[in-house]
Amino acid sequence: MVMNLRKKGQISIEIMYSVGVLLLIFIMLSSVTFTKKLDVERTRETVQKKNDCVMVSNALERVATLGDGYESWFKTRHKLNILNSGLIILGDRMDGGPSEIEIICSFNGVLDKANYVLMGEEFTVSNNEGVLSIAAIS
Repeated sequence: MVMNLRKKGQISIEIMYSVGVLLLIFIMLSSVTFTKKLDVERTRETVQKKNDCVMVSNALERVATLGDGYESWFKTRHKLNILNSGLIILGDRMDGGPSEIEIICSFNGVLDKANYVLMGEEFTVSNNEGVLSIAAIS
């Protein structure tokens, strides 16, 4: 009778050890998966910002190239700094998110102001005698 109790006790310890090892493997795999998910989300955000920056740059280039009286519009969800030197700095959304990725692209043209800081949804770009001006659409 004593022999049977020892065998049952040994099996219980082995099962607990196996469950512990499986749990440890599960935790490690979850950690790796979570890290990869964060990397993918950050890459997706960077690509979306780059697309927005290129879209704004193309809108400014198009208006500057087509000449006097031409107008275009663009839409963005991010904070934009458009400098007269031809740089566009696209920053974070203004929703208080944790990200701090900034994207920089450029355009050829002359602005009527030294720089624009834009936050919002839709903007128009107009060409007045070779000088670009940007205004928010209300």
